[in-house]
Amino acid sequence: MPRSLRFLPLALLAACGGASAPAVAPAAALALPDSTVILDAATGAPIPAAELVRRAAGADFVLLGELHDNAIHHQVRGALLTATGKHPAVVFEQFARSAGPIPPPAAGESEEAWLDRYGFDRKSWKWPLHAPVVAAAIARAQSLWGSNVPREALRSVVREGTAAAPPELRRLTDQSPLDSVARAAIDRELVEGHCGKLPASMIPGMRAAQEVRDAAMTEALLAAGAGGPAWLIAGNGHVRLDMAVPRFLRTAAPGRGMLVVGLVERGADGSLPGAATAAMYQVIIVTPPAVREDPCAGL
Repeated sequence: MPRSLRFLPLALLAACGGASAPAVAPAAALALPDSTVILDAATGAPIPAAELVRRAAGADFVLLGELHDNAIHHQVRGALLTATGKHPAVVFEQFARSAGPIPPPAAGESEEAWLDRYGFDRKSWKWPLHAPVVAAAIARAQSLWGSNVPREALRSVVREGTAAAPPELRRLTDQSPLDSVARAAIDRELVEGHCGKLPASMIPGMRAAQEVRDAAMTEALLAAGAGGPAWLIAGNGHVRLDMAVPRFLRTAAPGRGMLVVGLVERGADGSLPGAATAAMYQVIIVTPPAVREDPCAGL
């Protein structure tokens, strides 16, 4: 199974107007692809699709993870966004961080041009894999937001730690410091995500960059959700309860409800994820695995 975090490439170490509210449309039933199941992470019990929709519709913040190269994950999240009948603000990991919401595509503007204009790296994200959830957000979201920190800013963080982050993000990291367990979890994911070949000397800087990216997503969620619910579309590693955006939200927005959903894959033998994976989320949606090459081959 691929790693749940989207890590910064090692090459990193070298060298506004708001969207108008969409017209209200009726909610749709949440239809899931074959062999996809929804499980309560705490009990392992199956959850009906209608119950997941109910939970999502009632939460202030909904954090939806993904394995970036699994097309089913993007289809399921787009369908869930449509099924709630709500119009939350939607924050994307994939769009560039900005001071306010990004407008939807202008009349006559191609979707590709719009993506490029707002910092969606189509090549890196293997567009059009994300097309279903992007289309659902354009149609349903109250507003659209980006949260991806520029590489230039992250280079300084990798070299100098979170102290080099923009002040508003540094405040969040200072308010919610990593404990030893969360720090170890990030480090483990970093090493595994780099196929065991990440030099130990690089781990602290890469960990700091991950913290800052999580803080940027949190900052966007807080701004986007100032007047109502806000959803996050991001990799599984960014929505983990133990080390990512939820830890920031627990400190910055303690009175608001949160639903954390990890989208994961069955094993090659059809098995469901174990307790260790389930503990990272409140709900897990288990899908068939994507067909992929070994990411560590030839590394």
